Amino acid sequence: MANKNIAVIGLGAMGNPLAARLMKASYSVTGYDIVEEKISALIPLGLKPAKSPKEAAAGADLILLSLRTWDIVRDVVEGKDGVLASARKGQIIMDTSTVEPWESKAMAEKLAEKGIEWLDVPISGAASQVRVGDMVFMAGGKKSAFDQVKPILDKIGKKTVYVGKNGDAAMLKLVVNCVLFLNMAAAIEGLSLGLKAGLDPDIMLDVLISGAAGSNLLEVRGKDMVKNNFEPKGKLGFKDAKLMLESAERLQVMLPMLGLYKQLMLKAHYEGWGELDGTVVMKLYE
Repeated sequence: MANKNIAVIGLGAMGNPLAARLMKASYSVTGYDIVEEKISALIPLGLKPAKSPKEAAAGADLILLSLRTWDIVRDVVEGKDGVLASARKGQIIMDTSTVEPWESKAMAEKLAEKGIEWLDVPISGAASQVRVGDMVFMAGGKKSAFDQVKPILDKIGKKTVYVGKNGDAAMLKLVVNCVLFLNMAAAIEGLSLGLKAGLDPDIMLDVLISGAAGSNLLEVRGKDMVKNNFEPKGKLGFKDAKLMLESAERLQVMLPMLGLYKQLMLKAHYEGWGELDGTVVMKLYE
């Protein structure tokens, strides 16, 4: 990509560190969020504020979306003062949101008619990992569009993978999260058992991480889990679990363990813990 003008729309838990890392890599970043304080927080780092998705996208070569749901993504792109109100042929829209793969694919087909490229580029990694560049980008869409954005992603993350056609990366993100959630469930039950038995938490974690049961989850969140610290590194993901189960139903695949874990996530949500880290499900075992 010849120019380095990037718009980031959605400056929340993931969008904030993405924008920060882009600016640290010397890219010119214009940002927009519905919450003005999230824009203001990044201005000292060099963010150029925008008053709408339309304004943010106007001068950008690459438009990066980091939003909570597909309904929000669609409104930001197609709604009043949305991206398409100022979009031009040749621009690339890169959606890092966790959304329905079939919706992402349909959007790509629609924008192709306007000469605009759409890439689904979800992220494997919690917000704390994104902040230090310890995340993996997975991309779906035209290879020619991917080749343009890969050098940018390589500068801010640890790995960039081309998955295939539009929608494939969005689907892979659901697979990644499915494995993560079930890994989380196993870690929660094992740690809860060990703590109840009075095992030394540090020794228990050291053996778990070093041995056959080791995982990135335990390395990144294990110490907080045993200390009952559930400050968000990644939010409770029952919305993602819903997407996985809906995808499984469409593909006629059984996911019984995920279905059970979703009930635990819902219980945690009903307890008012929805804004805490996904590992907060562990509190249900106390």
